Amino acid sequence: MKPTAETLALEFSQGLHAYLTPEKMSEVVERNKNEADPHICHSHDFCDANVFLYDVFKKYGMDPAAKGGMKKWADLWNSAWNVAKANNFRVSD
Repeated sequence: MKPTAETLALEFSQGLHAYLTPEKMSEVVERNKNEADPHICHSHDFCDANVFLYDVFKKYGMDPAAKGGMKKWADLWNSAWNVAKANNFRVSD
């Protein structure tokens, strides 16, 4: 079954929370709230957050790094990232 953006966002957020301290996660959320550019996510200030989302995609057999992968998965990738960011990287409903 193909995961939804919400499912991917949740697992992505769980990965970030497992890696970053609670203080750093709070700082990410606070910096994102104060960021004027919607394309910037301050999780990158503390780690390569793409790795965490990539791992989630791979778990479901979707490889954005494969030939044509980003073209195929870009919309879902962006949606998942935006859902996670909009929900302040919450790890539960």
